[in-house]
Amino acid sequence: MSNTDLKDNQADTEKTGTSIKRVPAVRRAAGILWELADRPTPMNLSQISRAVGIIPSTCLHILRELVSARLVSYDVSSKTYQLGSGITDLAKSALRLNDFAELAKSRLQTIANRFSMTATATSKIDDQHLALVAFANPPDSISLNVTLGGRVPLMSGASGRCFAAFGNMTERQIKQNFAKVKWVRPITYDDWMSQVEQTRVDGFSEDREGFVKGVSAIALPVFMPDGSVTHTIGVYAITAQLEAIDREELISALRQTAKDINHRMSR
Repeated sequence: MSNTDLKDNQADTEKTGTSIKRVPAVRRAAGILWELADRPTPMNLSQISRAVGIIPSTCLHILRELVSARLVSYDVSSKTYQLGSGITDLAKSALRLNDFAELAKSRLQTIANRFSMTATATSKIDDQHLALVAFANPPDSISLNVTLGGRVPLMSGASGRCFAAFGNMTERQIKQNFAKVKWVRPITYDDWMSQVEQTRVDGFSEDREGFVKGVSAIALPVFMPDGSVTHTIGVYAITAQLEAIDREELISALRQTAKDINHRMSR
């Protein structure tokens, strides 16, 4: 049985009783990547085609797409393929994301316990989306239901304002991403950009029931060692909860937490 067959069988055994619709092109592309990863030396088209069990013409089309995406590299002189630099970039991004989530977890619990509200960590996962990667609920207080890993448009909520303010994006990119957000309390782009500018001044952002009805959020950027911002931390609570606490104390605690995470990730 080939390496690809083994991986296919493993995927099949992980089904939970619900029928999973397979996507042949994606499955074949994944099989090619795994085959290249398992081989110590580059492979030519014929070797790859035989190993993954697809005809050469189809294999060539998939390889060309993988080369275009930098997931595979092609050597013209030897006419061979191997994993490309894009794989390393993806791996680094995954490690940074996982490192951030792990570092944030315990620190978020401290915030949640101290201020009796849900504390969150959010990451930019691609050019158009952000996702909640970690959270902590207070043990003895009302907590909000949040979805770990759920993707929403990049400019959503308080974190979206942070990414717009500190994410080193062009105005065109910001405007395009803003247009994809479904606000429960509509806001014009100009008014929203005024809030983004204020975020740059204050160093934190707030969304008051604009993205989720009855819920407000505060977010702060977490600067990476290279000065970029791809993560935020903050709190997510019923608006009345945020109005009842000492905001300066909360912001100060979040700033210290963001600074601590930055320091840990710089090591």
